[in-house]
Amino acid sequence: MKIVIAGSSGFIGSHLTRYLEQQGYNCILLTRNSTQANMHVWNPEAGQIDQALLEGADVLINLSGENIFGRWNKAKMEKIRESRVQTTRFLCSQLLDLNTPPRLYIGASAVGYYGDRQEEVLIEESDPGSNFLSEVCKEWEQAAESLVSKNIRTVYARFGIVLGKGAGAFKYMEKAFNMGMGGYLGSGKQMMSWIAIDDLCAAMQHVMMHQELSGPVNFVAPQAISNKEFSETLGKLLNRPALMPVPKFALTMLFGEGAEMFLASTLVSPKKLLETGYQFQYPALEQALKHYL
Repeated sequence: MKIVIAGSSGFIGSHLTRYLEQQGYNCILLTRNSTQANMHVWNPEAGQIDQALLEGADVLINLSGENIFGRWNKAKMEKIRESRVQTTRFLCSQLLDLNTPPRLYIGASAVGYYGDRQEEVLIEESDPGSNFLSEVCKEWEQAAESLVSKNIRTVYARFGIVLGKGAGAFKYMEKAFNMGMGGYLGSGKQMMSWIAIDDLCAAMQHVMMHQELSGPVNFVAPQAISNKEFSETLGKLLNRPALMPVPKFALTMLFGEGAEMFLASTLVSPKKLLETGYQFQYPALEQALKHYL
């Protein structure tokens, strides 16, 4: 089976590539700026891609997007949006020009789609939120809707916080605790929906094998946890007590409007994965953290 992965050099892309190749799949890797021999450079902003790489692919997985971590200003927020929405539109237009388009398109999205919903249990059919990340995720998913009308099975993979050695959010949390600066964020009551990178990769394969899955699919573990509980668990395992709560104003000073990604509460259920029989390797947080630490 031929699988094209756009955004293959990032944390998720590199782990997913390694996993799929170990399963025997032929992976074609697209990247914007890599010089590695096994990767193919494309430039969606300039409209540049070798369509021969896409022709005859069984699956295309689109993970492209600007890193959301860092201080948000107008330019950063625009780059977050454009790197997802315009890239997806370009890629989908190229797929529709192929003689043999893929049978399945999986596009990255995020649980940020749901916005700040306190302790409401959120499933794939839940309404979107109204903050910046919600708007980006809605446009991101809508950018691939042209494929649906052409009978290409289309899945929007709504990722929770991804846990794994070197993962974005997890890397910063672990570093803060090791420096003795760990603690819960804001009130600590906000719910965090997360997934182990091993489960994310295996769930991708599960989606590929289950034809009944289409539309949004929540890639989260079945046990969401509050930010305070997460911090206490991480601190215990690192032997670094969570003694320094970080107030909202401090997060805003550091990250600008990006503070919303740390303070929004999303209690998300992996309803579709569970209904189609996916069994999580790491359903509980402490089990996952022990593995990666």
